[in-house]
Amino acid sequence: MNYEALMMRALELARRAEGFTEHYPMVGALVVKDGRIISEGYFSKPGEAHAEVKALEKAGSKAKGATLVLNLEPCSHWGRTPPCADFVIRSGVKKVVAGMMDPNPLVCGKGFQKLRSAGIEVKRGVLEKECRRLNRHFVKYITIGRPWVILKLATTLDGRIADRFGSSRWISSEQARNYVHKLRSKVQVVMVGIGTVLKDDPLLSVRLKGKHHQPMPLVVDENLRIPLCAKLLKTPAQGGALIACTDKANEAKRRRVENKNARVIETSEDKNGLVDLKELMKKLGEMKIASVLCEGGAELAGALLEQGLVDELDIFYAPKLLVDDKSRAMVKGRIERRLPQALNLLEPEVKRIGTDFLITGFFHEV
Repeated sequence: MNYEALMMRALELARRAEGFTEHYPMVGALVVKDGRIISEGYFSKPGEAHAEVKALEKAGSKAKGATLVLNLEPCSHWGRTPPCADFVIRSGVKKVVAGMMDPNPLVCGKGFQKLRSAGIEVKRGVLEKECRRLNRHFVKYITIGRPWVILKLATTLDGRIADRFGSSRWISSEQARNYVHKLRSKVQVVMVGIGTVLKDDPLLSVRLKGKHHQPMPLVVDENLRIPLCAKLLKTPAQGGALIACTDKANEAKRRRVENKNARVIETSEDKNGLVDLKELMKKLGEMKIASVLCEGGAELAGALLEQGLVDELDIFYAPKLLVDDKSRAMVKGRIERRLPQALNLLEPEVKRIGTDFLITGFFHEV
C-alpha cells in the first residue's frame, strides 16, 4: 500500500477547509480496504464532526478490518466533540496511519496509545514534514500560545514599495493582487500599520468570487489616529475590526472607536513609545487567533522582523525599478546589522505570479 500517496490525498482533503478552521487544525481522512479508498472526510469548521469520524461514518460496516489514513493523530479528549480515538476503536479498523502526532498537550500521543491498547496497529510519521507545514498555524498556536505571522511585501526590483510621493498603486500585477486575496482568505487576521490606513484607507477584505473566509482587520495604531470614517470600520461582515494601541492612548478616542464596533487591544509602550508587538501577539493568542498576515508598512514590517516575530515571508518582486533614493524602502529597521547577522530564509521557493516573482520562505523549522 502506497501510504505516501494516500497521505497526499488526506492533505488535499484537509486543504478544502483552509481558512475556515480558525485556531483548529485542518484534517483529512481516508478509509482504505483491499487497496481501494472506500470513503473520505475532512474537518470543515469548528463544532462539526472531525475528519476521521466523517470518513468512518460513510464507510459504515465496511470499515471493519480496514485502514484509516489521516494527517493528524486522532484526539483522545472531550472538547466540542467526543474523543475521536474511541470512535475509531468502535469502527473496527485494524490499522491507523497518521502523518503526525497532535502537538496539543491534551492529546500528544494519548490518541495513539489508546488505539494501540485496543489492539489497533499504528503507523505514524508518513509525510510528517508536509503535515506539519500544512498545520503550521495550529502547531505554533497550540504549543506556545501565539499566532503564526506571515509578512507580505510587494516591491520593485530595487526594493521600493512606493514612489517618493507615497504612491504604490500598482507595483504588483493584477494576478499578484488576486493571490494576496487568497492569502487573506487563509488567515484569521490581516494586520497593517496606521500609516497604511491613513494613506490607502484599505478594506483588508477578501474580494474573490465564491465562498471565502473573511479575516478580521487589525490596525497597529499607538495613539488611535484612525479616522472614524475608515472603510474597515464600516464592514460588519468582517466581524468588527481590531485596533491595537498603547495604554497611553486617549480614553475618549478609545470609546469613539469602540462605538464603531471595533475591539481595542491595549498594550504597554515599547522603548520607542509604540505598541509592544510581543505583548500584542500574546494577547492575540489569548483571543484564540492562530494566524496573522501583515501587509505593512515599512516601519511595522521592520519592527516585526527585528523582534523575531515573523515566521513566514512572502515577497512579490515586480519587474520594474524606481531608481530614486527618495522613494519608499521596503523595510525600515532601527538596529545596526552587519551581513553575518542577516536574517536567512529556510528553503526559499520562487514562483511566477503574472508578471511578478514571488519568493516565499520560513525563518525557522515548523
